[in-house]
Amino acid sequence: MVTITVWACYITYTIIQQFIAGHAYTVKLAIEAIVYMLVVTGLAASAIAYLITRIGYFYRARGHQRAPRIMLDEFIGGKMPSVAVLVPSYQEDERTNRTTLLSAALQEYPGLRVTLLIDDPRRPKTRAARDMLLAARALPAQIEAELQVPYGRASNAFAYFDEQVRMRGGYLVVLEDMRRLAEEYRFASDWLYDLGARQEMVDHTDTFFVEHIVNPLAAELGQISAALTKGAEEHVTLPIARMNQFYKRLLAIFDVQITSFERKKYVSLSHEPNKAMNLNSYIGLMGGAYQEVSTPLGTALVTAGPNRADLVVPNPDYVLTLDADSVLLPEYALRLVHLLEQGAYANHAVAQTPYSAYPGSATRIERISGATTDIQYIVHQGMTHYGATFWVGANAVLRKKALDEICEVSYEGDWEIRRYIQDRTVIEDTESTIDLGVRGWLLHNYPERLAYSATPPDFGSLAIQRQRWANGGLLILSRLKDQFRAKARREDKNRFGEYFLRVNYMASIFWSSVCLVVMLAYPFNNELLNPILLLVSVPYFFMMAADLKHLGYKRSDMLRIYGFNLILLPVNLSGSIASLLQLLTGEKSAFKRTPKVRNRTTAATSYLILPLALIALCAYTIWVDIEHQLWNNLVFAVLNLTLSLYAMVAFVGLGNTVVDLFTHLRNWLIRPVTPKKTRRTSSRKKKAAVAAPAPAGDWAQVLHYRHEHGATAGQTTVRLQRTEAGWKSSSPSSSSSQAHAFEEFSFFTVFQPIYNMINGHVVGYEALTRFADGSSPREGLASAESRGVHIALDAALIQAAIASSKSLPNGTWLSVNVTADLLRRPHDLAPLLAASRRPLVLEVGDATPPELAQLGGVALAVDDLGAGYETLAVIESLRPAFLKLGVAALSDIDRSLARQAAIRSLVQFAEQHGCTIIAEGIETPAQRDALVACGVPFGQGFFLGKPVPVERVLAGVGGW
Repeated sequence: MVTITVWACYITYTIIQQFIAGHAYTVKLAIEAIVYMLVVTGLAASAIAYLITRIGYFYRARGHQRAPRIMLDEFIGGKMPSVAVLVPSYQEDERTNRTTLLSAALQEYPGLRVTLLIDDPRRPKTRAARDMLLAARALPAQIEAELQVPYGRASNAFAYFDEQVRMRGGYLVVLEDMRRLAEEYRFASDWLYDLGARQEMVDHTDTFFVEHIVNPLAAELGQISAALTKGAEEHVTLPIARMNQFYKRLLAIFDVQITSFERKKYVSLSHEPNKAMNLNSYIGLMGGAYQEVSTPLGTALVTAGPNRADLVVPNPDYVLTLDADSVLLPEYALRLVHLLEQGAYANHAVAQTPYSAYPGSATRIERISGATTDIQYIVHQGMTHYGATFWVGANAVLRKKALDEICEVSYEGDWEIRRYIQDRTVIEDTESTIDLGVRGWLLHNYPERLAYSATPPDFGSLAIQRQRWANGGLLILSRLKDQFRAKARREDKNRFGEYFLRVNYMASIFWSSVCLVVMLAYPFNNELLNPILLLVSVPYFFMMAADLKHLGYKRSDMLRIYGFNLILLPVNLSGSIASLLQLLTGEKSAFKRTPKVRNRTTAATSYLILPLALIALCAYTIWVDIEHQLWNNLVFAVLNLTLSLYAMVAFVGLGNTVVDLFTHLRNWLIRPVTPKKTRRTSSRKKKAAVAAPAPAGDWAQVLHYRHEHGATAGQTTVRLQRTEAGWKSSSPSSSSSQAHAFEEFSFFTVFQPIYNMINGHVVGYEALTRFADGSSPREGLASAESRGVHIALDAALIQAAIASSKSLPNGTWLSVNVTADLLRRPHDLAPLLAASRRPLVLEVGDATPPELAQLGGVALAVDDLGAGYETLAVIESLRPAFLKLGVAALSDIDRSLARQAAIRSLVQFAEQHGCTIIAEGIETPAQRDALVACGVPFGQGFFLGKPVPVERVLAGVGGW
């Protein structure tokens, strides 16, 4: 109330003084007055938002009722929803990954599935990066093996107890059962203490993990063991239901499956360099079974039956996301899922506890950064009180049903890309909050500190993190109207408090930074600098000091945080400017991950020079204020100079500043140059290069053919090398030094089924080609023809199709397309066709070369010329086995009686000449039914079956 009242009084007084009394008698003074009032209003708005949210925090803390342990034990004893924990990781230290995975694995939740989403480059450039990748891959199996020891023992003990109880009639518990259960709890407690003793202690994060996660859980299990033992000594036995609950709780602690997944292994998944798409790639696979298929561009995941699947991803009820530098207390998943399962929270999509900073930081900047993090915990809890909760991405329990509702599907080439968490901005969780709100879902901040996360230990890494945080809010600010319109349509009341807090959360970094820079840089009219303004900020600073004391920090840390924010002004402004540029250009800002290294990260030049410039500006302002006796402004300038100078010394360090600036200067002056490698070709290789050209069929050297489970399934690469005598295919042993003389065509073969539309059986497959660069086969052949190698390439296509068709179902024919030029060379074509183990059909279009007779008994298929007599003449003269009706012939077939009559006549004529009609391009059931009514027996098209690699044919994918 003090802040709002003082602000209103100041604005009123200034308007009266400047505009009514006429002190602003020039345009310049009027603009100054307006700008200064806007600056004061912007800063006051941020202060008011903080003061309001802390009121909400106290209301929530006072009203919070913690679910008692007995209720959680009953919840564990019943049928529990499934939970999958996803840990996105990018080049994390093995110790960091291990700590996070252990904190997730030790959740008191049965049947937990934890997956480490490894996003490291698959081809590391340094030994350290390679070691990180190998360690990340091996870590899940190591941790799961460790946890199998206590889980196996507890599982056997529970089975023995259940067997003994059933032998006694199913209800009697004896004292020996109590003692055995106490022994199991004692073993689990000792095992956890041993786990903590084996933890590598490097910094305060390891200390926290042992002292606040492992040891407290071990102590609680030891306490239960002692209580069970004491009860048995007093000849007391628990009811069988309670005994079952204790066993199930013990199992829940260690019942976990830990795996890893690398999206960069598959070309069918997005490789966008951000955490959101790492999560999206795996979430999009949930509920499916997939087979690894090799393509020219790499391995892809395609849907497959469970019996043929290389990867099966269950579809959980809840997804728990956890950053790799964060940890959870053991009851996190249990309490939040228990909450979401209550009827009152059925429409909540996200439950989280905003993360807190690890206590006991080693550096000043890490401690102050942690203080700002803990302050934000208060802010987020308070925002929930006013219905303005935002999803904070470090950890959260997400209802999978809600994620499915906000899923957006796009395509990268032929691959389907699913987005549950938006990656348009680098604060992806904020935009996803709006997506959920538009669809009527709510979010909830659980008012307990159950999650902790690391803060950057140096200024360089902190600047990267804070720039990312400052980037994106402005981009999605306009989307708030979508959420409020959706609420209005649902007849939910839109409250000003929610709107104000959401706008402040997304845009206050921008406007606060701009307002502060304006106040620091521009010498405003002295009449505007009223001492009453101090009262606007006094409640804000006093309350923040009190909150810091409450959180375990010092009251004086409030001043340190102010200086900390001063030197972060360039960082915040650069993030805001980046989001404005993205808004104007439409190009995404680069996602910069916060470095997780023990050594210091070099800070950007601008983040060092601009704070120094700010210090110089404050010093200059002091000199001007003394000269002109501007005492009000002098106080503000002295405060800014003192705190910014302290922040540079304490949080960045003078030595670090010099070293970083010198490093940037050296890199600018001395740029490494990669020496050019000279290529030498021996005379022997030169002689080999001018060898005589091989026959056309031999030119198509297949470097990679798919075996049933090979790594290069379905892929064919043909390299054709220019020689003095013409073109020849290069063997796999061709020298890499001749790479500049190559033309490479990479392709793979797909098969489209041809159906007997009467009985629904597949009678054959047409082999089609897909080029790796996305060009059509016609374009590829045209490109090859311009180089004089189209005959060789066409031969390679046929050879690859025949080789790949070996795995097709028996009893079906293979239809291949062949160009007229290759048809005119039957001495080259015939050996290729002879390699086929199944009946072949040559699709020759409308070509009628006389050499067809030399191919023997190969069946032919020709295209419908669509001109009446011409088609009949081709059937009569060429006597093909099949006539293919194109898409044009099927136009309006389900509605045009005239076209149906023409096709009936064509079918009858073809049958009289031993020719069968195949209809191409069937896309609707109406077309199929009309063609069947016209007597067309065979058909193919997207409605009946899409062209797919042979592996998907065998898996039953893409068929009718």
